[in-house]
Amino acid sequence: MKQTGIVDRFEGDQVVVEIGNQLVNFPRADAPAMLAEGMVVVVRDGRITDIDQIETQRIEDDMRRRFERILGKQSDE
Repeated sequence: MKQTGIVDRFEGDQVVVEIGNQLVNFPRADAPAMLAEGMVVVVRDGRITDIDQIETQRIEDDMRRRFERILGKQSDE
């Protein structure tokens, strides 16, 4: 079954991913090399198989717009 989650943090040799309302640990050695906190990942068969670049970019853009509103700056869009 395919699921998506957000990388919450790294703890030693583990990647902590938020899937729904749960935090799930995955071995860091099995994860994609360029993984970073806040990225959206695809989880299949209990493994992180890929990074969802489109969803990660959407979340980053949304957070940028929120910070700009908070700081009183105009968005580039």
